[in-house]
Amino acid sequence: MTSTLPSWIWDGSKFVPATGLPLGDRGVRYGMALFESVAVRNGRPEFLTEHLLRLESSCKQLDWAVDPKAYNAVRKVLESYGDEPVFARIYQTAGDGGPHDRVDRPRLFIYAERRNPEGPKSVSVKTLPEPFLPLYKGFKTANYWPHLKALDEARQAGFNEGLLFNPEGELVSACMANVFVVHDGVLKTPGAEAGARRGVVREWVVHHCSVESAVITRKDLESVTECFLTNSWGGVIPVSNLDGRTLETKVAEGLRRAFLEHLSTAF
Repeated sequence: MTSTLPSWIWDGSKFVPATGLPLGDRGVRYGMALFESVAVRNGRPEFLTEHLLRLESSCKQLDWAVDPKAYNAVRKVLESYGDEPVFARIYQTAGDGGPHDRVDRPRLFIYAERRNPEGPKSVSVKTLPEPFLPLYKGFKTANYWPHLKALDEARQAGFNEGLLFNPEGELVSACMANVFVVHDGVLKTPGAEAGARRGVVREWVVHHCSVESAVITRKDLESVTECFLTNSWGGVIPVSNLDGRTLETKVAEGLRRAFLEHLSTAF
């Protein structure tokens, strides 16, 4: 279940209701936009500080202007949605201009929708054959069509999610999540050099476990004993089935319980 809620855009001094973006915005014309996804449950934006720091860091790496006052006003907007479970996206577009013009007046807006309170308890996953080329390695960009196309392919094959591989044959992520595996008894995850995004739940796992940032190939996946996904809405999501093969979920289930306990006390 999803349904859209009011959207907001920064006018230079405050967030105001928004119904769309100008057609000349480079986020619309060229997909030049960054985003962070934030789960809001019981009126509490989860990991909001971390999400905003990542958005700010990405903007600075791209030499995009940042308005600290706008970032400081985001929390109040997200809390205004009330106690219902909400999935919000904070977008920063390149604003108006040509593709090579300096980004000195970006647009910041918030888009939100209602969601079922909890993410999936486990999923089935398919390895996808087509090479996937990540844009701006490690950044969350608005160029999401390739992810959606890949997800549709996985679902048409009867799976919940798909695993993406870069042209070198290295595991990048799932279509809508980061990915971890237990391989040769070691918990591993793809690194940013392969194209993985530094999601906040991914970083939570990295800081709470001994995790190896590693190159993971299709051949490696044939012998993994566990696999799980992470994203802002589902948290830690065990993979019960990989390409038709049943996997163990002991490590993932333990991390999922620890993560839910963290959410219950941290925000």
